[in-house]
Amino acid sequence: MKKWCIYAALLLVPVSCGYDRFGTLGVGDMEGTQTIPDAGIALLREHYYGEPYVVREDMTVGGYVVSDDRPGNFFRSFIIDDGSGAVEVRAGFYDLHALFPRGRRVVVRLRGLAVGMYDGVVQLGAGVNDWSSYRVEEFGSRVLLDRYVQRDTVLRQTEPLELGIGSLEERYCGRLVRVSGLCRSGGSATWADTGAGGGTPATGTVWFRDAAGDSVAVVTSGYASFAGDSVPAGKVALTGILVYGKFGGTRDGFALKLRDTEDVER
Repeated sequence: MKKWCIYAALLLVPVSCGYDRFGTLGVGDMEGTQTIPDAGIALLREHYYGEPYVVREDMTVGGYVVSDDRPGNFFRSFIIDDGSGAVEVRAGFYDLHALFPRGRRVVVRLRGLAVGMYDGVVQLGAGVNDWSSYRVEEFGSRVLLDRYVQRDTVLRQTEPLELGIGSLEERYCGRLVRVSGLCRSGGSATWADTGAGGGTPATGTVWFRDAAGDSVAVVTSGYASFAGDSVPAGKVALTGILVYGKFGGTRDGFALKLRDTEDVER
């Protein structure tokens, strides 16, 4: 926490930081909120030192929603991206897509919120989790979430970062990434186990390889609406949220979480 205070002054950045790719914000863009972000989301990662911390400064970040819970592959949370980085908001309730559809601009007031990390993705929550050394508490209700998160009327879709497997880095975790020229190299024939045979749905891991022989996994919840769909054969381009962790093995590696079947291009 002392490190956060030492660097707090560095967090105040020009409003244009992280928004250059979207153009200048105009009067119409601010119809839903009067708060203008004064910090970049990437700074939350820069000031994470291995354990959750609580923000003690008056700061705000803003971005556009890049994932939602409608297809079921993301659970009670949504991710926002401002062009500098991404953060997962642990809302803690269902049907978030009705409030935070993909493309909606939101602004988050950070003071009092906890910052953690899971699978390489920076998270925002209502407090530090007593039983976890890295995750943070969910907000759990819309009333509490509305104290910190403001929704704008602006809708803009975020273009994915075009990266090769060899160019993937942890700093991109949480962001929307597109990797092309991939072929399935291992894993099940469907994206995940839906439990259709009477079992419990389980997360699936499917591996893809590029022409250079580098591999990336795709991890899918067994509760996702497309979990039982067949994994396509032949070359594909995949778009998804980048994560980092142990997926179907003992070594840490990169994986993509698809938002829906439109993230698969044949």
